[in-house]
Amino acid sequence: MGQAPPGMGIAEMKQVFIIHGWTYSLDKWTDICEQLKAGGIDPVLLKVPGLTEPSDKVWDIDGYVDWLDGELRGVEAPVVIGHSNGGRIALSYVQKHPGRIARLVLIDSAGLPHDEFIPRAKLRFLRSIARAGKLFGRVPIVRRAFYRLIKASDYNNAPENMKLTMRNMLNADKLIDYSRITLPVTIIWGRNDAITPLKDGRKLHGLLKGSELNIIDGARHAPQATHTEAVAGLIIKAAGA
Repeated sequence: MGQAPPGMGIAEMKQVFIIHGWTYSLDKWTDICEQLKAGGIDPVLLKVPGLTEPSDKVWDIDGYVDWLDGELRGVEAPVVIGHSNGGRIALSYVQKHPGRIARLVLIDSAGLPHDEFIPRAKLRFLRSIARAGKLFGRVPIVRRAFYRLIKASDYNNAPENMKLTMRNMLNADKLIDYSRITLPVTIIWGRNDAITPLKDGRKLHGLLKGSELNIIDGARHAPQATHTEAVAGLIIKAAGA
């Protein structure tokens, strides 16, 4: 996990467990993990099955909750950080296992139900192209351009099992009962996030009793990568290091 700060042994460092979002790379977490180590935190960056840990199966939220439970087995009162889809998994976990973790840190989290992940107008447009049998839907390079246009590149780039997994994750949002989540929650949000907009962060703050909302000016969906020092400071404070 790296070297401990001067005067502190590795065993004395406070552990936090990080569930990354929908990504196939851990590169955006390198700098913040170093910042956390310098602040007395031992970050355990979990590899999520199907994303950074190879898996051919179709996952649902119960499968991911069970996976997380296995990762936390034997750890007393852990602090868990969830970014984007990782926040969705963490929220579902604390609903199923109340009292199991000490504190939750949500970074631009998914988990709020929406009608669909593609706006209706854009979805109708794509369906009309498909029904008409136009060239757009048949040429791969043009189809990829349309996926980028509708901000669904994660879906387009995913293998088939993970496309089905993503649908399961979106459906799982309807199952989270926020009234049952009572542990301390630190919410961190990029003000300019266009994927999970700030209005979602404000809504989560209203639903999660006792939560605190921290808005990072100038940040988008991954403030831990672009505003590393600010986010690391909030995590260190939350972890009580």
